[in-house]
Amino acid sequence: MKLLQIRLLVKDFRKSISFYKNQLELPISLYEEDMEYALFDTGETKMELLPRNVMVGGVGEENKPVDAETQSLFLFQFKVEDVDKAYKHLREKDIMFVNEPHDRTEWGARIAHLRDPDGNLIEIYTMLERDG
Repeated sequence: MKLLQIRLLVKDFRKSISFYKNQLELPISLYEEDMEYALFDTGETKMELLPRNVMVGGVGEENKPVDAETQSLFLFQFKVEDVDKAYKHLREKDIMFVNEPHDRTEWGARIAHLRDPDGNLIEIYTMLERDG
């Protein structure tokens, strides 16, 4: 696995965009206003911003309030060659997952989520093949 990027899960997307772009002056390499997504090119490891309420759906935690103490504040995203194979391999090591591998076509990715012993959210990720 290779650490691809760190995703900050924010309460106020517009306020956070302004802070990282205008005050910290980090360069944005991808910005999707409708999807409330931003990717900052911070060097070798990139940083994403995504609203917490969007991420709870991706993880299957829709029943948790966005401001809950148990709500994740960030996510480590690891790039793997094959999410299903990595999932199977990690399950064989008794790692419990939050969800099974699934496609997020709007993100162009196949993903699965797990938590470390302290409850930090980890995503294994592979880009989906694009037609044409």
